[in-house]
Amino acid sequence: MQGESEQGTRADAAGSWAGAAIGSLLIMLVFAATGAWPTPDVNEAVYLTKARHAADPAWVAGDFFLETPDAHGVFYLLFGPLAATVPLERAAWIGRWIGWACLAVGFRHAVVPVVTTAWGRIVAAALFSLALRHTTMAGEWVLGGCEAKVFAWAFVLGGVGEWLRGRFATAWLLCGLATAWHPIVGGWALVALALAGTSQRWRRPDSWQTAMIVAGIAVAAAGVLPALRLSVGADAATRAAAAKIYVVERLHHHLLLRTFAEAFVARHLLATAVWWIVNRLAPQTAARQRLTAFTLGALAISAAGVGISLLEAVAPNAALGLLRFYWFRLADVIVPLALATSVAAVLENDAASMRAFGPAPRSLRLATTALLVLDVAAQSAHWPLPGRPALAARADAKVDPAGWADMCRWVRDHAPADACFLTPRGSASFTWRTDRREVVSWKNSPQDAASLVGWRQRITDCFAPRTSLAGMEQATIALGPERVRLVADRYGATHAIVPLDAPRLAEMPGERLHDNGIYAIYRLPRPSASDPP
Repeated sequence: MQGESEQGTRADAAGSWAGAAIGSLLIMLVFAATGAWPTPDVNEAVYLTKARHAADPAWVAGDFFLETPDAHGVFYLLFGPLAATVPLERAAWIGRWIGWACLAVGFRHAVVPVVTTAWGRIVAAALFSLALRHTTMAGEWVLGGCEAKVFAWAFVLGGVGEWLRGRFATAWLLCGLATAWHPIVGGWALVALALAGTSQRWRRPDSWQTAMIVAGIAVAAAGVLPALRLSVGADAATRAAAAKIYVVERLHHHLLLRTFAEAFVARHLLATAVWWIVNRLAPQTAARQRLTAFTLGALAISAAGVGISLLEAVAPNAALGLLRFYWFRLADVIVPLALATSVAAVLENDAASMRAFGPAPRSLRLATTALLVLDVAAQSAHWPLPGRPALAARADAKVDPAGWADMCRWVRDHAPADACFLTPRGSASFTWRTDRREVVSWKNSPQDAASLVGWRQRITDCFAPRTSLAGMEQATIALGPERVRLVADRYGATHAIVPLDAPRLAEMPGERLHDNGIYAIYRLPRPSASDPP
């Protein structure tokens, strides 16, 4: 009898592991449906080129952006060898699948304490995906390309799962690991966890729990300290200028509340209100109360960001210096998580569903499933499946995708290895596609203060008629041939890619080497000894 009992226990454990694996696999596929865009995705051309250069400094040596200080060392350390070994496109897909798998495991771990059925957890994943696309205020995303914050969010979700189980110390350690991957994502999760912890009565931690809390702080320092060093050595004026560039001119759509679209703010507030109402209808457990406390902690951080935004008029330098830290990022993800799990918990519970929506909970579940399947199916329109060569990468949204890819292939195959290019302002994938240097890219903005100020100078030199970033041109030649010569001399540009519809193209200095009906490549003239610097 004892042997039969042990066999039954092992079978139950195996069934539990199998169920967890299948559930995580299905969640991963839901997440992949949203994130499977053609390569390179929005930030992959930034992160994976940086990672490759970190692992192989000889690759595109001398490129301005690639040689600026790094802010995400853990990602570059772990993914750099992959990016330097296989083509970047393949590295991106490998990294994406690893990221989606990590997110799925983290998400399932987070929702198990508050969503009791396998069906409910899949529905929660689909709702989470939907809410991430349509309820954020500051444009944060989780399900997409291969970059550092994807893995940070996976650890945050794992930490939320530990917190919901009442295990603060392990939750703290996991959020510390998230901070090592991405100091902003993990750092705010640590703050929210600390705020949520004030709602609980705690016993004195034992030695093991204390060790995990200390370890969480130590691994978080691996992400925070390198980020803090980015401003070391810069004077106060440079730091203030960099903060203004970063918050007001470059990333205002993520950081500066007064520039957010009114509809984005409204939908986020509406999602928060719906979560609060539905959360009251869901079965109230200790785990749900902990999730509520964590969500309120994330919203408190956003509220602090609103307060800091209001100080901009009276103390601009201080306000902009603080707004660099993405005060609205955590709530952009945790509100969709809380909303998705609350709706799924109500739908899977007959009593709660009837109390919220009336009779026929089974019909409501079927209708919800059908709608979410349709949403996942709609995402298939951007999957880069065989037979879809016309699909464009989101990194190429501001150029003609087919013409740009063709031109980059020509550069990769024919341009000298040490060439440095002037590229159109909207281009973001040049280095990814060509293995060549470029003078500057709007998308590839550095993280450290001094380099950010230098990046702005390059942008204005290449595209702005004045020192302001307003009214910038798409190509340097639109500012005249003398501007092209000045920029080429100042930054060592040897070649240029120019749209054929650019103003003043007939005045372009140098020799046209190739065109494809959309873009042309020029070899720029070498400056003569008599040319002014």
